[in-house]
Amino acid sequence: MSTPSEALAALRSPFQQRQGRAHTPDTGEISAERLAAVEAHAVTVRAWNPHLIPGLLQTTRYATGAITSARPSLPADDVQRYAHHRAARADQFLQRWGNVAHAEAAWFAIGEDAIRQPIAHNQAHRAQLQHLLNVMDLPRIHVRIVPADRPVPGRTGQLALYGLAHGAGGRERGARLGYLESSIGAWYTLRSADVARLHTVFDGIIDVALSADDTRSRILEELAA
Repeated sequence: MSTPSEALAALRSPFQQRQGRAHTPDTGEISAERLAAVEAHAVTVRAWNPHLIPGLLQTTRYATGAITSARPSLPADDVQRYAHHRAARADQFLQRWGNVAHAEAAWFAIGEDAIRQPIAHNQAHRAQLQHLLNVMDLPRIHVRIVPADRPVPGRTGQLALYGLAHGAGGRERGARLGYLESSIGAWYTLRSADVARLHTVFDGIIDVALSADDTRSRILEELAA
């Protein structure tokens, strides 16, 4: 029988050097600047969130509600600071994706709960849904809703995948990064096998999602309710 130390050591992957926990400050919220730095080099983005609008598509007021809901004890000043950081990341992403020729495609899969259940007051939620409709008009950004009654492959929570350019402003493909968030922190991986597995999971999520037209109709239905 192994010792407790040996049992714990056996849990460590031999490939740990290319995957691990994303650095977070004391608050537990990942640095917006560090994620923005990754996103600035992305030529492809894929993101899935079963319960919330993904961060890159959030308005400031929605972000405020999302952060408050996740961390109700966080001081109001910190909530506002994080919300403005998140909204600034979203603005930078949308401006870049709308103007930079080498950006290829961004896919966002959103659980139906995020559309039906406001986490902020109703007016802010409606403004967020209208923002989603506006985003869907951009040519390289694809938004899909996953109905609540459709099983999601992999039983995964929030995840994102980034395909990075090889160099600044270049079209050549570089590294691929997988990023996941959980209740105990944010995790990333550069291992090709991990990233390929996450791509398979994401493709399966898109397969069970509504079409673009049905997604738009579902959002309009919620706005009309």
